[in-house]
Amino acid sequence: MLSRLLVITVGLAVLGVAPAARAQWAVVDVGAIAQLVQQVETLKQQVDTARNQLAQAQTEYQSMTGGRGMELLLSGTVRNYLPTDWGALSAVLNQTSALYGALSRSLNTQVTTNAVLTPQQIAALSPAERDQVQAARQSAALLQVTTQEALSNTSARFNSLQQLISAIGTAQDQKAALDLQARISAETNMLQNEHTKLEVLYQMTQAQELARRQRNREQAIVDIGSVRNLPPVGLLN
Repeated sequence: MLSRLLVITVGLAVLGVAPAARAQWAVVDVGAIAQLVQQVETLKQQVDTARNQLAQAQTEYQSMTGGRGMELLLSGTVRNYLPTDWGALSAVLNQTSALYGALSRSLNTQVTTNAVLTPQQIAALSPAERDQVQAARQSAALLQVTTQEALSNTSARFNSLQQLISAIGTAQDQKAALDLQARISAETNMLQNEHTKLEVLYQMTQAQELARRQRNREQAIVDIGSVRNLPPVGLLN
């Protein structure tokens, strides 16, 4: 009897525990998991897109910033080949210029080439006359050598400009092309400045020549006196 009661009690206990054990099984939502995987995949695609856009933006930024070395092009070009002021010009005329020594030598050669009077004939003149002849020779020679030098340099600079223009087609990015265009513009402006400088130099030389001629006229008055002081000239019958 006791054993029968024990079996019944154990059976009831088992029946009482079984529902609790079944209640501990996890419920798996397959649809929710699939949706979560899809969201993760979408987020990954968005991150990849943002990374690509960032890389593209960095590439574009680099293509528009930084140096490309265009300022080093034509670095060996002599730009200020003409005297910069009257002091430098006077040094060229007096054969004492260290900076424009080549120009001084060219001027001296041109003076000799243009000369008609021989050294003996020059020596026979008065000191004032010799100075006047020398000043006239130098003015003419200065215009000749400066314009010749300007023509030579301008022609070379046009060749340099053509090189810069041709280099635009080989530019690797937008910044390089823009730098080349800016370089061409700067070179063009410098050429225009040299043209203006040459015009001013010509005007300065002309002013010196006018001053020399005025000195000649005044010296002639000193030498022969005013026309009003000359005695009247009688007419022959």
